[in-house]
Amino acid sequence: MRGAAENTLLRAAGYALAIGMLVLASSCSSEQRPPVVLRSADAPQLWQHSGSAQGTTFSIKYFAAEAVDPVLFEQVLELVDREVNLWREDSRIVAINAWPHTDRLYSFVDSSMIIGVMWVRSLELSQATGGAFDPTVGPLVELWGRKLERAAQVTPEQVDSVLQIVGMRTDRFDLDEVMEDRLYARTDIRKGHPGAAIDFNAIAQGYTVDMLAEALRMEGVTDMMVELGGELFCRGDGSQGSGYGWQISVDRPVLGSDAQDRTTQTVVAVRDRAICTSGSYRNYTEVDGRRYSHMINPKTGYPTHGALLSATVMASDAATADAMATAFMVMGLEQTQYFLADHPEWGLDVLLLSDDGSGGYSSWETPGWTAAWRAAN
Repeated sequence: MRGAAENTLLRAAGYALAIGMLVLASSCSSEQRPPVVLRSADAPQLWQHSGSAQGTTFSIKYFAAEAVDPVLFEQVLELVDREVNLWREDSRIVAINAWPHTDRLYSFVDSSMIIGVMWVRSLELSQATGGAFDPTVGPLVELWGRKLERAAQVTPEQVDSVLQIVGMRTDRFDLDEVMEDRLYARTDIRKGHPGAAIDFNAIAQGYTVDMLAEALRMEGVTDMMVELGGELFCRGDGSQGSGYGWQISVDRPVLGSDAQDRTTQTVVAVRDRAICTSGSYRNYTEVDGRRYSHMINPKTGYPTHGALLSATVMASDAATADAMATAFMVMGLEQTQYFLADHPEWGLDVLLLSDDGSGGYSSWETPGWTAAWRAAN
């Protein structure tokens, strides 16, 4: 397993290369865009940019003397979409998943490094969580339906069959970055079954947040809050001068609520860290009085169920926080507590909210989370 420092360098290299490619592509483009008028000021002021992307919304807030060209944000979002958007027919991930051959390699040049870096990071996260996080879960998601709409038709035999092609094992799905003369030449993918597929949805939004934050950092911005679909990264303290960070609220896990029907459970201060939440209280179905989450356990092949309603994770980067929040929902309350006790080297601060069985919620948090709450309150 790679060390934490090596992973940090790998992610930073991936972000920097991808964004550098955007700058190069923009400078070489023959299309002439109208100039963007940027206001300036002697002192930093708050700038905001928001919109829709990846089937959800995003919001970027930062303090700077002048605005960053919003075209940069749009280019980052487009780059990630082009590589790993499962709903975009021309994306790289769709082409990989559609590859029907087991006797021939799917080869491509991973010029942005997005798929390669996501794969390496996913492999480490999968190994660390004992398979609770697994981007090869796609065939199981397809079997059950993303909102469990096919749950009534799924049979144990179907689950057992699909499980045979799920798992981050080289005989099921293998990615190899080929070097020639010590330089990267291409990426080869071998599938053990035509139906094997990658689904980066549990890490892609966090990774995108990291890329947007890196784009701002490369523009000299040191005080920012980047949010995509509820996944966030914060740097600086929101120019409040407190030194504690940005004030971020965490939703109360109200069963059946949606993004427009939100109440706050708590507020924490986040500085130079990411914070991401995964939950089962909005997307679930009930069968024989039992509530099942839309998240599929890659090890059992069945939707997750249990008292845990949401897991909110603070980590050094949003890709890790995003993936770990999903893994903890799969693992459940007790296994997550054991994992955190056994792996302090991950540096995660976590809030777990569970159904107490009587219409209320019980909470469990790490000491670092408690400190972040105190800083905000």
